[in-house]
Amino acid sequence: MTGSVQTNRQLTIDSSAHQTQPAPNACLQNALKDAFRPGVAGRLRGANRLAAIGLSSCLALSCTPANLVEQGIERELPKYVGPAETYDVDIEGLDISSGSAEMVTAVGERVRPEGSPVIDRLALDLSGVVYDKGVEKLTQVSSARLTAVIKTPDLADFLEAYRNVHEAEVILRSPNEATLSIRPQLGDYSVPPGLTVDVTGDLVGDGTQLRFEVTDVSAAGIDISVIASQRLSNAINPLADLENLPIRVDITSVMVAGETIGLEVVGDPNSFSM
Repeated sequence: MTGSVQTNRQLTIDSSAHQTQPAPNACLQNALKDAFRPGVAGRLRGANRLAAIGLSSCLALSCTPANLVEQGIERELPKYVGPAETYDVDIEGLDISSGSAEMVTAVGERVRPEGSPVIDRLALDLSGVVYDKGVEKLTQVSSARLTAVIKTPDLADFLEAYRNVHEAEVILRSPNEATLSIRPQLGDYSVPPGLTVDVTGDLVGDGTQLRFEVTDVSAAGIDISVIASQRLSNAINPLADLENLPIRVDITSVMVAGETIGLEVVGDPNSFSM
């Protein structure tokens, strides 16, 4: 039997409640929240109570072919997003007989990939998805795109924790400019407490990395001759590296708005193959 359904289910991984602001990028709009679950038609016949209990249990566990495919895809997708507080999976154009879906979107909130700031929201859009019920894996993906949102407070926390920076504040300017007010540690030289260096530059994508290309350095009360642009660049870059995401990716564009850095990313469809 062939059918087409659309489903949406939220899988809560961590009970901590974190409020996020809507991303400015259209690719990060919330998935539609309506869902359809086909039921099992027919009436129980006979007086066999055990059979009735068995069928009732199957109904309670959503044992229909459509649900088995849906649940299989939903189980697979979060592992490609990475560790997150919550996941949301939306499936469109599901064909039960072939185990395929026209479009699948997985959204992770507060994703924590190694080597990067916390990603406030990561949306993974897949087309041409095929799920094999026999091996319980995705066996085909035609194309994959991702949109990642990083908030400036999370970037500042990352710089202070994992880069040669004691204090950091990030100010963004459209389309992709930023000023980092930092107190860096450059070898044996450390900017004294209470003073900061303002580093201005462009946010750019370079393969899996979000990098900061320094264009200007200024510092009140400091001899900036000892703070060369290249030394600062080495101290803070990369701002993020998506190399440790479960799929192979390439950052294609960077845009900013308010306190949000948006990354458009292309994923390698072969990352989803067996």
